[in-house]
Amino acid sequence: MVRVSEKLAALRAAMAEHHIDAWIIPSSDPHQSEYVAKHWAAREWISGFTGSAGTLVILKNEAALWTDGRYFIQAEQELKGADIQLMREGNAGIPTIGQWLIDNLNNQATVGFDGKSMSVSNVRTLKKQLAKKSLQIKSDRDILNVIWADRPAIPSAPVFLHQDTYAGRTREEKFEQIRQAMAKSHADHLLISTLDDTAWLFNLRGSDVECNPVFLAYTLITKDSIRLYTDSNRIEKHALAALKASNVAIIDYDAIAKDLGKLTAESHIQLDPMTTNWSLMTSIPDTVNIIEKVSPSALIKAVKNDTEISRMTDCHRRDGVAMVRFFRWLETAIPTSKVDEVELDERLQAFRAQADAFKGPSFPTIAAYGPNGAICHYRAEKATCLTIKPKSLLLVDSGAQYPDGTTDITRTITCGELTAEEKQDYTLVLKSHITLATTRFKKGTRGIQLDTLTRQPLWSLGMDFNHGTGHGVGYFLNVHEGPQSISPKWLDIPLEPGMLVTNEPGMYRYGKHGIRIENIMLVVSDIETEFGQFYKLKPLTLAPIDTRPLMMSLLSQSNIDWLNAYHAHVRDELSPLLEGDDLDWLQKATAAI
Repeated sequence: MVRVSEKLAALRAAMAEHHIDAWIIPSSDPHQSEYVAKHWAAREWISGFTGSAGTLVILKNEAALWTDGRYFIQAEQELKGADIQLMREGNAGIPTIGQWLIDNLNNQATVGFDGKSMSVSNVRTLKKQLAKKSLQIKSDRDILNVIWADRPAIPSAPVFLHQDTYAGRTREEKFEQIRQAMAKSHADHLLISTLDDTAWLFNLRGSDVECNPVFLAYTLITKDSIRLYTDSNRIEKHALAALKASNVAIIDYDAIAKDLGKLTAESHIQLDPMTTNWSLMTSIPDTVNIIEKVSPSALIKAVKNDTEISRMTDCHRRDGVAMVRFFRWLETAIPTSKVDEVELDERLQAFRAQADAFKGPSFPTIAAYGPNGAICHYRAEKATCLTIKPKSLLLVDSGAQYPDGTTDITRTITCGELTAEEKQDYTLVLKSHITLATTRFKKGTRGIQLDTLTRQPLWSLGMDFNHGTGHGVGYFLNVHEGPQSISPKWLDIPLEPGMLVTNEPGMYRYGKHGIRIENIMLVVSDIETEFGQFYKLKPLTLAPIDTRPLMMSLLSQSNIDWLNAYHAHVRDELSPLLEGDDLDWLQKATAAI
């Protein structure tokens, strides 16, 4: 294996050849995806840091990597010995990438990056900062191609139909919704760059990105045409026929920039600067009118239709059955002290695979025992994983893809004797979870408001967790789906009935333990009064929450009532699908406290 130092040296040589003083490597692909195909995993390849979020910047004699709180511990471990400085984004005293470049480069220096992998918004922010020192930008090529000899190919896996009976709306119905939204924005063209929006719009799915059933494509919509930019040879026969019947023009993936360059001065094109890459933006003639807004596809997709909501109940029952079988097996396996984190991952996937509808995991399983639980996005490997002992806590965060939904569930499990600190932390996390689960909120509420409420049980004791409380979830699509979220970041997206959000507060103590409890929840209408319309959250996830670690003195009666009611609901939904030892285990695990 080529060492990080050798890769950095090779990149610096290529930078010198192209007269580039700094090179930026983000985590994204040309579609600004959170999770990317191996071809675009350049930051991971060079640095060794495997987290999904982070930006690497290389200078002639220095290198630094910026990442957020989810990955501080992981990045510190994976960058050890790599001569790359870790920038803990959001912490006091940490400079932005732009400020760091200004501080470390001379006037007129050149900053380079692949324009296809940086969003319009990010480049604009960078340019504004770099202008303070007259730093130049070069974004017309990807010099990594020069040094990455065995770079994985751009994926081209088969594209298949997601049946209308699952989707709830036909392509034509979605096209009409989109065009109505375009008319309100006075747009005659709409560019969709995000992969999940395109998959949703055409009722298609693929497998170009691990765990995400999407495929590489762009969409360009006008008043009288629909263009799908992807390789037609990869589309399965029935899907290709369906697209042609819907009058969809299928055009080569790489032709999008050229077609954007042909837009006339009278054109009004709508695009999202957060998800459109810089190269595409610069291909549009200056005379074209550009309307910068979130794509209507993102907003429409986020509000699940009646069919999707109905189908998801089957999906979560199916997933709940697998979780019960896994938990029962785990309870018998832990006392043996012979099971490690990797085997847990494999066993859980095997239990889910017993269902014919299972299409694969929705993200790599996090099976983290004891101190590994403090690494938010930990991934067990056989050479370094821990064996589960009959003490401490085990955090299992996992999910699955089914044609009728995407699941994401975290449970923290008692393995044996616990410390008072472990019990306290676990109980406070559950209280935070219940706080959000029982909150009634007014129409127009943003996620940041609910995030603040959720943290109150922890904040009251001077504790916190360094990630958002929740994210949107796709429907047989990306497990992380926007535009809605519940987090400290301000997003001007009100929560609406039909949206999915996770409820996943946590507590992490480095070197000791990690705790997280997560359900997917559906926003539903609650009551309407003279003061307005109010909403609430309905849990879709169906799996017991471990009651053994609870410190009862910290729970209110309303906390206990919610937990008992949730467990009664889980028991009622799953009991008809289980029998024998599995059913007995469920009955005990959901008994009232």
